[in-house]
Amino acid sequence: MSNANLPVGFKQPPLLSGLDGSEAILVGFSGGADSTALLHILSRYSKDSGCRICAAHINHGIRGEEADRDEEFCRVFANTLGIELFVLHADVPTIAKQSGESIETAARRVRYDYFAKIMREQNIKILATAHNANDNLETLIFNIARGSGLGGMCGIPDSRPTECGVVIRPILSMEKSEILEYCEKNSLDFVTDSTNTDTDYTRNLIRAKIIPIMQEINSGAVKNAQRTCENLREDSLCLESMAGWFVEELRDGYAIEIEKISGSPASVVNRALIRLFDEISGGKTLEQTHLNSLKELARKGVPHSSVSLPCEFEGVIESGKLWLRKKAKKEAIDYYETELFDGSNFISQTNSEIVIGNSQNAKNIYKKSTILYIDSAKIRGTLKARQRRAGDRIRLGGMSKSVKKLMCDKKIPLELREKLPVICDEDGIVAIPLLATRDGAVAKNNSNATVIQFYLH
Repeated sequence: MSNANLPVGFKQPPLLSGLDGSEAILVGFSGGADSTALLHILSRYSKDSGCRICAAHINHGIRGEEADRDEEFCRVFANTLGIELFVLHADVPTIAKQSGESIETAARRVRYDYFAKIMREQNIKILATAHNANDNLETLIFNIARGSGLGGMCGIPDSRPTECGVVIRPILSMEKSEILEYCEKNSLDFVTDSTNTDTDYTRNLIRAKIIPIMQEINSGAVKNAQRTCENLREDSLCLESMAGWFVEELRDGYAIEIEKISGSPASVVNRALIRLFDEISGGKTLEQTHLNSLKELARKGVPHSSVSLPCEFEGVIESGKLWLRKKAKKEAIDYYETELFDGSNFISQTNSEIVIGNSQNAKNIYKKSTILYIDSAKIRGTLKARQRRAGDRIRLGGMSKSVKKLMCDKKIPLELREKLPVICDEDGIVAIPLLATRDGAVAKNNSNATVIQFYLH
């Protein structure tokens, strides 16, 4: 393909998209210098490639007559090039107010939603935007100010996939000065957005105040930043690859052994956890504070301990692994305290049954029941069953021990803990099925035992 009329910094669409050179391209066209130059360059490119070029313009409803002027310019310019132009009128200030977004965020969302709509309707797989090297430096500075990780330090990628195809940035390597030079050389008029000088907008402040100072320090600051981003992107891709291996080789469903987490580089673990969470949550992400909480949880390794994650998910330590899972909805169990009689005692609050008998008449009515043999002489007064309470303690090994801690130590599943009855007499807790029996209460001779069977239906 001929490059005679194309500027040096222009990257051809097939190299960025991985698609054939004949694929149609939609261009985001504001009428500013950058998008005007891009549309003109792609118009020339299409003459050799034979691809269809379309453009899309959004009138954001922010600048009144000036916005209408920009729209008319875009219509005339596109028509001059013989390019079909799609136009959307949107009331972005109202949309931002209703959604609670900033004007900038709402405008971006409206733009890309419209681009996607056209791509679907016109069967276009490539969207070209006019981001340039100065935009990349602005993004880098903005992300530094936010305390971004390595991903944010990689700046703007020259391409990225979308649900409709791929977004490409053919002039990302060109500085603003080079774009203006191209417009002048080819006698291209363009419009200027008056809000670009409003330093209440963060990017405008960076553009007007910070980048000029950086260029005073080093005239090549814009290009140098581009090179820095490219180097960091290579490092990031390496770490992503290692995280991919980490997840595929060491995962157990949505869990990873805590020893593997503790023994691996944090940068790899972070990415592995982000991948797992993205997969289990359907595309949601984790912030650094969540990642730090998960790694600290794994470092301590306390069984059944957990941390909350976005969208009603949680990280939980179970069986020596860190699990990512949806939070279980806790069933509200009504308070109960009931006297236990010989025979069957049904606990409706937990859908369970406690059968009281003796060694002569006791029958194992359920194969999966838990059976306790209690020395009848050690029972003081009437046996009762109740819910577990905060602060419950039982006498074991000559010491008063916390029921909650015992359940943690014995790894009683969280969903089962509230369903286990606390069996008491006048002296306190006698026994808790699956957990413990009070000192001295276990029958030494079953012939003189009160037999307690517990079964969850």
